[in-house]
Amino acid sequence: MKASSNSSLTDIAATVNELAPVRDTQLDQAHEQWLSEVQLQGRNHDLVAGRFWQRKLGEIMVMLELLSAENRDLALEQQATLQLPFGECCIHLNLIDAEGLSQALAWQFGLLSPTSKSFTLNEDLVMLTRPLGSYAEALRKLSSRLVSHWIQPGRNVLAITSPEPGEGRSHMAANLAISLDQAGWRTLLVDADFRNAKQHINFAVPQHPGLSRLLCGFAPEDVVRQIPYLSRLSLITSGPTPPNPSELLTRNDLAVFLAKAREHYDIILIDTPASIPFADAEMIASASGSVLLIARKNRTRERDVRKLAERFTTNGVHVVGTVLNSY
Repeated sequence: MKASSNSSLTDIAATVNELAPVRDTQLDQAHEQWLSEVQLQGRNHDLVAGRFWQRKLGEIMVMLELLSAENRDLALEQQATLQLPFGECCIHLNLIDAEGLSQALAWQFGLLSPTSKSFTLNEDLVMLTRPLGSYAEALRKLSSRLVSHWIQPGRNVLAITSPEPGEGRSHMAANLAISLDQAGWRTLLVDADFRNAKQHINFAVPQHPGLSRLLCGFAPEDVVRQIPYLSRLSLITSGPTPPNPSELLTRNDLAVFLAKAREHYDIILIDTPASIPFADAEMIASASGSVLLIARKNRTRERDVRKLAERFTTNGVHVVGTVLNSY
């Protein structure tokens, strides 16, 4: 997967400055209550993200049933003698394997979100299902680069589009949103693809009421959903499929909503339909002010991407770059 500016193609796997946002330890009251009601009693029970980064590694291992409390105490006793970090000490004593240590560290540093009996994570959400792989790392570097080089005061809304269907827009929007949440940014993901909505499927939430109802007069608080296992990510689904998507988007309601939402979120990502078959993406990008183009390896034509970038630029939309997606 690669990203480019308008003038050059740059491998996003290159070294970039890591994000270091200040974590917000003041969770909202509803989420705080939700946390207090969940029992953290092992892998067969609900496990909640948000507090693991405050816990010691041994405590996390016990919670995840990777280590017994007795073996944790044994490792603590031997740690001073062996003069090894706690995790390495557990491996040296054959109390845990390298995979288990990696899993516990992932929880401690916020790379994993909870598993639950009440839902199953969609495999398309790579940042949650395979957070330690090279692809997830490339996504983190992409989100870090976006924050470092694109976001400015008053510029934090990004439309995500591609020339044709099936090139990975929804996949990229969802995983970038998760990556930004995990990095500590208050993120809003908006599914504005009335042609082929996917974000309600990705996050296993009802599709209604959603954006289409918002544009017809619903209040934002009636359509914004907090993703419970990602403490900083909110979602607006597409809502009921309107018979007139383009006409609905020509109204000024979307721009008015985004102007207000900018004040409440650090970053807003908007998943749009494909740009060549439909006019929706151009209207959404105009309301957003910035756009990220998605291309798919061995599928998207380079000339289509260039024409699309030129068209957005001519219309006054800032083209942040192009991502070549091989997923």
